[in-house]
Amino acid sequence: EIVPWSRLPGALRRYDPKKRQLLLSELLPTRSRRFQLAHQWCLLEHGELLDHHAEDPRFFSAASRSLARVSLANYFAGAVLMPYGPFLDAAKRERYDVDVLGRRYRVGFEQVCHRLTTLRRPKAEGIPFHMLRIDVAGNISKRFSGSGIRFARFGGACPRWNVFQAFMTPGMIRVQVGQMPDGRTFFCIARTI
Repeated sequence: EIVPWSRLPGALRRYDPKKRQLLLSELLPTRSRRFQLAHQWCLLEHGELLDHHAEDPRFFSAASRSLARVSLANYFAGAVLMPYGPFLDAAKRERYDVDVLGRRYRVGFEQVCHRLTTLRRPKAEGIPFHMLRIDVAGNISKRFSGSGIRFARFGGACPRWNVFQAFMTPGMIRVQVGQMPDGRTFFCIARTI
């Protein structure tokens, strides 16, 4: 059910297990509502499997196990909205055009970028991508590296990255070719969301 934002203070989604009812904030755009529905579907239908994977010894705290569950459910939601094979084929055909893929699959820019980082299946790989979500102060709130680029574990992003130009030109895609000290070269795009 789509509800007024005032019914979900501080939240965009709430599930009531007694009523088996999912409440979604009216503030969520349609593409985010679809993602939240798929996320909740995963929690309901595959909760035991999520719990099993979250018990991996690498997740040593309750917080890390909870984050693992959420991450797996998010991966599931992305895979439901952008199925691997068809999405990879479309990405190759459209030359990895993020805007075209977003419109075709009715998902947001960030969702497409995140899905592109996951196209690493053996014998069915896409181009290696990395992704960062950064605020204007340089704080990194999301990082995925399917490209092999190494991100700082602490502190902010490199001030030379085009991400900071993106904040000065909202909505425009900024392009940069960067070379790392070890000689590897990366093609980077940045945009505000």
